Amino acid sequence: MAILMGLISALCWGSTDFLAGQVARKVGVAKSLFYSQLFGFFVLSLLLFFYFEMSFVNASFFQLTICIVASVCNLMAMVFLLKALSIGKASIVAPIVSLYGAVTTILSLINGKPMTALVLFSLFMCVVGACLTSIPKSKDGQRESSGSIFFALLSSLMFGLGFWLQGEFAVRDLGVINALWVYYLTAVVVLFLTLLKKGNLSLPPISIIALVFSISFFSLIGFASLAYGSATGHVAVVTVLSSLASGVTALLGFFIRGERLSQIQWIGIVIIIAGVILLKL
Repeated sequence: MAILMGLISALCWGSTDFLAGQVARKVGVAKSLFYSQLFGFFVLSLLLFFYFEMSFVNASFFQLTICIVASVCNLMAMVFLLKALSIGKASIVAPIVSLYGAVTTILSLINGKPMTALVLFSLFMCVVGACLTSIPKSKDGQRESSGSIFFALLSSLMFGLGFWLQGEFAVRDLGVINALWVYYLTAVVVLFLTLLKKGNLSLPPISIIALVFSISFFSLIGFASLAYGSATGHVAVVTVLSSLASGVTALLGFFIRGERLSQIQWIGIVIIIAGVILLKL
């Protein structure tokens, strides 16, 4: 069951990233993210109010502050991710963003976690892989946008910081569902104010709405699968398999959008994914 849940999580998150990039190209990053997060917020609110304890109500000021800071980091990471996907190749952006695992590991090491030779080797693989994917030209003769690589790296940094704060503080203090609900609430409020300031709160085209809801649905299923799989006691197995999401996104970019990469770029992608998996062993 743990293996199945991990694979479902990877499939859902990989599909989410790919679809989100498609929507961002058509309606913009802020609007696509706002409506997808809004749907997720409503669903989580129903689950929280009817099936789970609202532990955030009794949380201390420090606990809520850390949870909100983590949420802001993850929101910024999502914004950078969609920006990167909207201007670059999904098959390049996704593996670079998956470097958040290396960022989280480094923060854990700084916080006192023992460093092993495997960790050092894994971090080295991630760095080498990122360099290989970003430097060479693609087979179609076009060099990957430096902007997309820059935003992908920013996304990985913010995801790494956000997930580390969530894992070390928010989830431990509030629980998975409550911490996730705070994230969605933070995202909806910040994005609403952003769109309101721009006067751009109009609904996306009908043809896009179904796609936006699909993104949110896949994202929620991914989180649920990860949580359910972890509850079986095989946390390492589920986490490692879920990290294959970047590979799913890359394959979707290759088969659906026809993104053509050079051999050395494919090698870089494989090295990144392998490095991320080793970090989680």
